Amino acid sequence: MNLVEQNPSLLIPYVLLMLFMVHAMMEFTVSLLVQRPPAGRKPVGGAELRQRLLAAQQPGNYRPLVEGKDCDLEMSWESSAAPPSGRFAIAKGATRYRIRFLLDEPRHELRMNQVSRSYGLFLGWDGWLPRLSGYASAQAGPPGQFSVREISRSANRCGWYVRPVLWWFQATYSGYHLLETLTPPPLRRWPARRYWGILYPLSYMLAVGYLMLIIGQPSARNLLIVFAVSFLWWGIWAALAWALCGFPAFWRRR
Repeated sequence: MNLVEQNPSLLIPYVLLMLFMVHAMMEFTVSLLVQRPPAGRKPVGGAELRQRLLAAQQPGNYRPLVEGKDCDLEMSWESSAAPPSGRFAIAKGATRYRIRFLLDEPRHELRMNQVSRSYGLFLGWDGWLPRLSGYASAQAGPPGQFSVREISRSANRCGWYVRPVLWWFQATYSGYHLLETLTPPPLRRWPARRYWGILYPLSYMLAVGYLMLIIGQPSARNLLIVFAVSFLWWGIWAALAWALCGFPAFWRRR
């Protein structure tokens, strides 16, 4: 009888390690989307970059860039969804978008995150039958390239990195200061790609090692399964990371 059979609660640390590993994987994957400024470009100050971004807005833009709340800049707009048709029906639907921008001046990073909220309501007749339906959803993550293309280009020309972030609080003052407090001082100036690029494989190895420890001496069949799953996991992720980087020819010296 192994340790798991004696005490199933030993699986809880393993589950937590795997959840952290998945989070580190997502963070590292998003860090691959960072856009770098031209080599040798001296970055401007944060106040100057903010003024340039605000001044570059075109009149009549339905997605205006304005001063933000708990962030440096923000952009919000709404799009109406085509409601389903029906007789004597009340139908509404829309999606609201909000993109936050935070200027991380010590790292010369423009952080950005998009939050979208959608809702829909239908009350009426569908053919000869009454119908009532509705939905609501919320999403957060890196914004689409089309929405922030000009802002990203302007920031790069000013010598700043453009970094999409996974969670909305990473693009707010309060979340930024909290993360800075929780991060050990020697690691605060590390680039996100290096930081999560170390924690991602490290957390995976810790989770697999802990699993091997609590189940006892594994059989050859179980070891083969672990190696096969690991090879499949890292192979799929490596292909995804390569695609996100634009399929660079990594075997060529740049």
